[in-house]
Amino acid sequence: MKKIFCFFSLIILLSCSDNIPVNNCFRGVDMNTTINTRLSEFDGLLVPNGSSQNIIQGRNVYIFRTGNSYKAFDQQCPERNCNSLMTFNGVQIICPCDDKKYSYLSDGAPIDNEGCAALMYFVTKLNSSQLRITR
Repeated sequence: MKKIFCFFSLIILLSCSDNIPVNNCFRGVDMNTTINTRLSEFDGLLVPNGSSQNIIQGRNVYIFRTGNSYKAFDQQCPERNCNSLMTFNGVQIICPCDDKKYSYLSDGAPIDNEGCAALMYFVTKLNSSQLRITR
């Protein structure tokens, strides 16, 4: 009986996870593409701490190079009733509709820690000139 109790307790503990998506404001947004950083439209990524703003698979995307790694964010504001694209001021990503600020260094988290984060894409360096961007 004691083993059964322990078994069910373990199952209950393991099932107590949060099943809500990390970013509940963006559903149905998919991305799976490879970009060539040698193309002129990605020139900003050739230098450390550089950036590039591009339309990729129909989405407006910021790509940031931080040392030898990369981060990418959608320019769509997490605010549901905002149709304006977010801007980047060198430190933060800003939604112009409500002036809310997001940190690109903290995976798009809102500076005030309230609400949804900016939509971040996963960037994998395939080789010296190719990046895979996925969501």
